[in-house]
Amino acid sequence: MKEIELDINCGGMINGEVVTATGTGQGSVDRGTLAINLAFSHIPQGFSIYCASQWTACCSTPTFAIEQDGGVNMLTLTKGRYRCERTFDFGEYGTYQYYYEIRLDQSTGKMKATGGLHGTLDLPELVAVEPNFTEIMVLAGPELVRSFSRSAFIAADGTRIPVRVSGQYSPLDRDPAADWTCCATDQVRKSFINVLNAEGTELSLIYSTVIAGIHAPEALPQFGLAN
Repeated sequence: MKEIELDINCGGMINGEVVTATGTGQGSVDRGTLAINLAFSHIPQGFSIYCASQWTACCSTPTFAIEQDGGVNMLTLTKGRYRCERTFDFGEYGTYQYYYEIRLDQSTGKMKATGGLHGTLDLPELVAVEPNFTEIMVLAGPELVRSFSRSAFIAADGTRIPVRVSGQYSPLDRDPAADWTCCATDQVRKSFINVLNAEGTELSLIYSTVIAGIHAPEALPQFGLAN
């Protein structure tokens, strides 16, 4: 498939302040890459431009993932049209949520990511994000995937700030006959985050992503019971 253009629009409330973000991107399913440029209206005190590096391009990265060992990306599962919700839990530093709708127009090859965010954070100054992001994606119903992951940021004083991320995916176009359990399995998505620029209100980065199936273990050998 040829490269897909991405348009991002987001708005919401962080620490009681209205925040908006817009951006563009370009994704390739064949290469498993997505490059984005994101600009915020401003960065509230206690928030960080680095937080957005964990958004995985506003939840559109699972579309642009190389499929391995039975894993299926969101292009295969939903034709690139789905809802995504995530909660970012920083423990003592607070939490925030975001909600996105991803719409891929197959006829034009363009994708839109539109969403909102809301939460309260009191983070120290962040200077980096751990580049490896692993998400466990579990089938929870015919049209529902739940996800769990953890990662971390690095503060200016060198402190490691962990974050736990929980979320879910559901189809944007409801189809009574659809059953994701027919063509998907529990799976793991692994992304490598290459931050190119994180200055002021602007963020540029490239994600490289692989998604692979998680298979049930084979039966263990049977051992005789001790008398």
